[in-house]
Amino acid sequence: MNTVTRLGLGAVAVVSLTAPLEAQEDFRAADLDRPILVEDAFPAKLHEWEVELGARGGFAEGGDGIDAIAELKTGLFLNGQVGLEMHGSVRDDEAGFDRTISGIETVRGHALFNLNRETWSWPAVAIRADLGTPGTGGVGQEDWRLGIKGIASRSFGLVRLHANGGYVAGSAADGGDFWQLGLAFDYPIGLFSKALMGDVYAEIPVDAGRARVWAELGTRWQISNASVLDFGISTRLDEWEAGRANLEVTVGVSRVFGLSGLVSVPPYPDPRLD
Repeated sequence: MNTVTRLGLGAVAVVSLTAPLEAQEDFRAADLDRPILVEDAFPAKLHEWEVELGARGGFAEGGDGIDAIAELKTGLFLNGQVGLEMHGSVRDDEAGFDRTISGIETVRGHALFNLNRETWSWPAVAIRADLGTPGTGGVGQEDWRLGIKGIASRSFGLVRLHANGGYVAGSAADGGDFWQLGLAFDYPIGLFSKALMGDVYAEIPVDAGRARVWAELGTRWQISNASVLDFGISTRLDEWEAGRANLEVTVGVSRVFGLSGLVSVPPYPDPRLD
């Protein structure tokens, strides 16, 4: 059983042991990697838990590969969330050998706090911090990585815009430090619990090197009160400029649930019978 398979089975077990919440409208949530790389400023609801499973398959002249992500997050405190995610990967060896390499790229924890709710005058604003561990196998990160990001979301009628900007610090072996910049939109599709979303996202190395730029388009579908499917396609614009055609396809599922033992429910008084 390879690393990516174990990653998926573990997250499926979490879903099967929990009970779904009664009603959700998560199809408009711009969650990181589900399916785009720009996220919104809205944390998970207080005491709500969510498990997300996804895969991103790349098809490029320089080599193919599949990245898998399993994430568990919760609204641990008011206006804030914490989460833990595992990134696994199987891809062609970039060194040119006729073989594939695989492993756990990183295990990453994050905390997101909403600083300001959206009003008529101000966007919703949040700050997010990430800490990634070294990985294992041929694709693993060699050192720790730390990121900090500011997020803003603003509604204009039915359209919502999201802006991300941040800084990621990593070792030279893992690509060094880089800036993150991104702009995204989401738009609900009629009355069908679906949303269309897209973004332009860039990673700009602090030292020498070309900026990595993605253009993405995706959709999220609410398939039940507790579950959402997502699908997206993306391309690396900087690789097109370098003469290398490429395409990435993202698929995933998100499911929310509650743990009754963590929610305080007052006793219901016995009705008086006259």
